Amino acid sequence: MPVTIVVPQLGESVVEGTIGKWLKKVGDPIAKDEPIVEIITDKINIELPAPSAGTLGEIAVPEGTVAQVGDRLGTILGAGEALPAGAPAKAAAPLPATPPAPGPTPIAPSPAPGAPSHAVAPAAGMAGTATMAPPAAPFPMNGGARLSPAVRKLVKEHGVDVNQIRGSGMDGRVTREDVLTFLEARTVAASMPAAPSAPGRAPAGAPAAAPARAPLRAVPAPVFAGAPTREETVEPLTNVRKMIAQNMTKSRHTAAHCAVWDEVDMTSLVEMRRRLKEKVKEAYGVNLTYMPFIMKAVVRALREYPVVNASMTDTEARYKKYYNIGVAVHRDQGLIVPVVKDADRKTLLQLAQEIENLGARARAEKLTLDDIQGGTFTITNAGMFGATASTPIINHPEVGILGVHLIEERAVVRDHRIVVRWMMTLVLSFDHRLVDGTPAVMFLHRVKELLEDPESWLLDSI
Repeated sequence: MPVTIVVPQLGESVVEGTIGKWLKKVGDPIAKDEPIVEIITDKINIELPAPSAGTLGEIAVPEGTVAQVGDRLGTILGAGEALPAGAPAKAAAPLPATPPAPGPTPIAPSPAPGAPSHAVAPAAGMAGTATMAPPAAPFPMNGGARLSPAVRKLVKEHGVDVNQIRGSGMDGRVTREDVLTFLEARTVAASMPAAPSAPGRAPAGAPAAAPARAPLRAVPAPVFAGAPTREETVEPLTNVRKMIAQNMTKSRHTAAHCAVWDEVDMTSLVEMRRRLKEKVKEAYGVNLTYMPFIMKAVVRALREYPVVNASMTDTEARYKKYYNIGVAVHRDQGLIVPVVKDADRKTLLQLAQEIENLGARARAEKLTLDDIQGGTFTITNAGMFGATASTPIINHPEVGILGVHLIEERAVVRDHRIVVRWMMTLVLSFDHRLVDGTPAVMFLHRVKELLEDPESWLLDSI
């Protein structure tokens, strides 16, 4: 019998994806587990394997369309099977909205005798007849029956008229991300400064104008070759970038972001790594960066402050007794966070190997769903690009993310003397709905203590 192709579970907190590309056409033969369609999420691109062998009989969702987990994408037919009568052979491309037909041409009233004429000339290209521009196509109506419980709750909390939101879900359905994006735009619009008042007489009580000063000498203008230009390059957002934007907006609207900062004296760790890195490279072929050391320190601190190693929903908090540490990786397609599983059970060298491997596979688009799922806490390194400080956005639904930054020589005071030390700024962004300020500060300070005295605890981690 025909087999339905559906959107699989795409990972934690991922409820939808965009159909990037169909790898098969209607009528093409398909082998079991052969990739048939590419699905793009904010975290990863997935090539969905065929659930059975046969022939692609139907494409129900066209490329570029957002589909929810569990939605039907198409149908695979076995030998001798056919679609039910009346079923489409493939998805039809969405038709553009047809604007309403223009109404009758309005006729301006005749001017009174002796009154000046104000007739408007017809626009160029028109056959001498002025017509009213058709009204813009309205937003699709989104009745209560088409809203998920989460969307209905969000709309009610913020007093939003859902008919003002253009839905990106199936058949124009408004998703939670659509509402969050609308709220973000509304907040930005409300924060824009009011337009300056028209020039004119100063209001009563305004200070008198300052006395005129002697004119200054004109500064000579720089000379540039060629005429000035206002050239721009406009590129549509990729689906991955759209997904990242939606996820970041969701995190900012959901978590109560707060941040705490601390400075770490990395001098001892810099010297230790300098002694070890060449030996490790020769013996194991691994580039020993600072990230394995930082990850080890973070895991130890998370054991002491488990509230930071948690996730949160609207109704519950989940405290994790395992330590899966996400490491943000920059790539041309957009930021992604592969996860080092069971980081507490791995040696320093094992962490170094896995971090290097995950980063290489992330940049080569070779990650699997398992590589990006199950994280309990995230570390992001802006220092590798030269940043001395930043406040990262929490990787929802986690409640904490640690930003590590440039390690540089700075002048600091030690024993009443100014000395040069290798220093780094740490920034912890945390969800204040669950994590109070005191455990957040104590957690960050514990990471600082561990990094400043690595020889006291790293002997069991080599």
